[in-house]
Amino acid sequence: MRKVQFLAVLLTLALSVPCATLALVGLAYVTDHMGEITNTVTSLLDWRGLAVEGASRWPEVAGMIVGQILIMTILLLVRRASRTEKAASAES
Repeated sequence: MRKVQFLAVLLTLALSVPCATLALVGLAYVTDHMGEITNTVTSLLDWRGLAVEGASRWPEVAGMIVGQILIMTILLLVRRASRTEKAASAES
């Protein structure tokens, strides 16, 4: 049993150490070159076109938000009704 635990810890470390090192190297690169990255992204984007597209899509986003709110409301009401029903059946 101890061998399995040791093997699990060893494999976890074998996976986590390289991934953490890679993440730190990537973070250092992004930190050093943030100005260049920002300039490249802003020069590639057409901000006016992005604003027009966003303005044309806001009704879809609003509909999705309202739909999610309705779904959550229905789930909460059904859950509350289920709890009330279980409490009533437990009393009898």
